[in-house]
Amino acid sequence: MRLPSLVVLGAFVVSANAQGCVRPLPPPGGFPLQADLVVSVTYSDGYETFGSLLRPAGPPPTCGWPLVVFVHPLGAMRSYQLDVQQRIAGQGYAVWSYDVRGQGQAQLVNTQHPNPGTTLWGPVERVDLAEQIAFVAANTAWTGEVDATRLGVMGVSQGGAHAWSAAALSGQTVGVPGRPSIVFPTVACAIPSDLVADPIDDWVRGGELFSTWFVEAISGSYTGTPFDAAFVQTARAAFVAQDAPGLVATLQAEGRALRPLLAASSVPVLYHHAWFDIVDGPLSAVQCLESRSAPFRVHLGTVGHAVPANVHEVARRDEASLRWLHRWLWNEANEVDLEPPFVLAQLPLDPLVHDDLQTKWNHALGASVLPPPTAQRWYLHDDGLLRDAAPTAPQANLAIHQQIDPLATTFTPTDYLNDPSVRLLANVLAACPLQERVYTLTTTAPSEIAASPLLHLELVPDQPAWMLAAVLTVQGPEPGAIEVMLGAQAIARHNSQAGIAEQHDVRLPPIAARIPAGATLRLRLRNLWLREWPGQSIEVAPRFHDFQVALRHDQAPAGCWLDLPLVPTKPRLVVTAASLDLATAPAITGTLRGGSERSGHPYFAAIGLSGQVPGVPYLDDVVAIDGDWLVVASAGSNEAPWFSGFLGFLDVDGNASLTLDLSSIAPLPQLLNGLQLTFAAFVWDGPWAPTGAGSNPCDVQLR
Repeated sequence: MRLPSLVVLGAFVVSANAQGCVRPLPPPGGFPLQADLVVSVTYSDGYETFGSLLRPAGPPPTCGWPLVVFVHPLGAMRSYQLDVQQRIAGQGYAVWSYDVRGQGQAQLVNTQHPNPGTTLWGPVERVDLAEQIAFVAANTAWTGEVDATRLGVMGVSQGGAHAWSAAALSGQTVGVPGRPSIVFPTVACAIPSDLVADPIDDWVRGGELFSTWFVEAISGSYTGTPFDAAFVQTARAAFVAQDAPGLVATLQAEGRALRPLLAASSVPVLYHHAWFDIVDGPLSAVQCLESRSAPFRVHLGTVGHAVPANVHEVARRDEASLRWLHRWLWNEANEVDLEPPFVLAQLPLDPLVHDDLQTKWNHALGASVLPPPTAQRWYLHDDGLLRDAAPTAPQANLAIHQQIDPLATTFTPTDYLNDPSVRLLANVLAACPLQERVYTLTTTAPSEIAASPLLHLELVPDQPAWMLAAVLTVQGPEPGAIEVMLGAQAIARHNSQAGIAEQHDVRLPPIAARIPAGATLRLRLRNLWLREWPGQSIEVAPRFHDFQVALRHDQAPAGCWLDLPLVPTKPRLVVTAASLDLATAPAITGTLRGGSERSGHPYFAAIGLSGQVPGVPYLDDVVAIDGDWLVVASAGSNEAPWFSGFLGFLDVDGNASLTLDLSSIAPLPQLLNGLQLTFAAFVWDGPWAPTGAGSNPCDVQLR
């Protein structure tokens, strides 16, 4: 392990990427920055807002700095996550942020404008975004510095919606009444975070149910942010009339539906979302991306609305975003588009561990989270058990009955919208009691899940309008274990025929978790869609009338069953750092988690500089690391001071620690900036058995 070897490899990689304009290598800590902090921008309808531009100080490269537009969340302003904006700019980008209509500084100077409020990432905001980009591109003050032809759009929450819009509308003509049409600039990549792709999917779930967040928004809960009055009036009228399909049609007529445009878009998308984000789960956005042929990557885990901001996950999210920008705006062949498209943080089943901001989560990588055809099928039986054998007669139908308290005279759509107390969970449950049927399964071996379960229901409603929620939970075998939610989804109809059987397939959101032997899995079918974790809350507004849905238990193709993609556990590797400072190269510690079932088994670890793909076949599996000289030097090595714990035996709990320490040869050359170290490991199925399993890879970015 010698410094000259690192220099030679770094030079080789940089020269291999030297097609067109090459990203200048930043110094340690990134380029010093220059900033234009308050720049006035006036839209074609006369609305004035303000933007800020960050970019490296000093002479730009001949092709200029690629433009990254960073859009803030609802109710924030352009300085949101300024540290992230600075980090991106310091790696060779011009970062433009602006106050979205109705927010930030813009809210103060447009009080007399006829359209001062937000339409919640609608066509107006899309034209605004296009005009923002056009403004930066045409600003002569930045000629030669900013290259808007290499354009990335990223944002959080509301900003994520703008990034989805940019991916969908790239190169399309956009416009709204009263303003000139504009061709949306060509977008090289998009990075949406914390919001699903199509706003209709979020606000009106399944085209039938009004989401809690949407109800809060149109009820006036967001008092600090002015909403467009016409938008609010339309949405409120639809809710009072309980006309979800009518609202969907109106939103589609306004041009809000992005799903068809995203399906045809070629813009590469990197998507970040939390498993249990209180605004919405990730399923509909995942489905949008699955239908595309364009490159995409999905990071699902623990960063989002009202979710503990795990420091390790935040760091990995930021590093993943930089890699995406490097790949598509600087044409760096960093292989991010070749790696498995799904990166799933495995949910800890202990709530204390889950909520600990310092927890290092396991990760599972995969090519798909679709319900696999090989998933084990578990049939719902009328005794409340999930069995792998279909029911045999006689089997009873089990009904889920919603019955509104006749004394709850204020439990109406109008009161629900106008009176916040009616929407309180305790009051909802008092007026509309929860009724459910629970089906259980006890696991016999350690397993894990990293995909979507699929629920098939045959049911008989007694009313045209009804809803049914499915919640999948797990409770560990240890005494006092808490039952935690793995995923939830709902179906609803407004036009069923009473007494006529219907069949429905319900895909649950993708789930990533390790399930111990002896754990109890529960499928809860309910009249209310309640989120159970973190904390119990209402996912969508309830139906405001009585109904009953009977579940049929029968043999396929009739009956009800759950396809549950449980598979044997894999060893998981986590490391302490998402990036390595080349100036000091501090030690990086990793933990290999094989599971107690692998206690005492031998293992080896390796690191490389060539990425994850194509991987190295070993015995009956593949180690997710591309072989290079560093892999050869490190694999199974315990050569101090650089490697320790790279070969050994798992402890009694099935864990092992390993350390990479390059501090003795620091500083490492800045030529390596933008590359990554990849860690991976392999655990034998017993002492030097002919079989075993490779771990997930862990990437550490070099800065």
